[in-house]
Amino acid sequence: MKKIIKQLIKVGSIAGLLCSTQALANHYQLFLVRHAEKAATSADPELSECGKLQAQALATLLKELPLPQIYHTPYQRTTMTAQALLQPGRALQSYDPAKLAEFSKQLQQQQQSAVVVGHSNTTPQLAALLSGKDIAPLSELTYGVIYQLSFNNSQLQSINQLQLPQPEACLKK
Repeated sequence: MKKIIKQLIKVGSIAGLLCSTQALANHYQLFLVRHAEKAATSADPELSECGKLQAQALATLLKELPLPQIYHTPYQRTTMTAQALLQPGRALQSYDPAKLAEFSKQLQQQQQSAVVVGHSNTTPQLAALLSGKDIAPLSELTYGVIYQLSFNNSQLQSINQLQLPQPEACLKK
């Protein structure tokens, strides 16, 4: 984990990433991430071996954070990425990626820290809905981008875009 955090510091700010989301009353964080690398280009592929390592690296990074809810779309690649984050005190819940506006409102009303695992097209779109800011699209080949949105009550305090480093085994492709 220390190696991953050191690598994150090199590629982007992690201000507040590991602080307790309970440090401030009504403070919560949402971590939006695209699923890890998929195995094939079929309609509903599983994760590749590299994708499984990426999901585990994400789980290691977010392990100590109080994130009671992990949302994912009903596809194998998002479900497998979300399952890597599962631990006691965390629950998985599916959401409909075709209803992002409604899902965004739900997340804002709940005011609860969570991870949302989505897709290259839906993750930036959800970040834009939640933040009210323009968010650049992700390419189909981009993995490991994490949008960290920090809120106090329903007010956005900050948005950070982080890059999860590739596991070493994935670099040897």
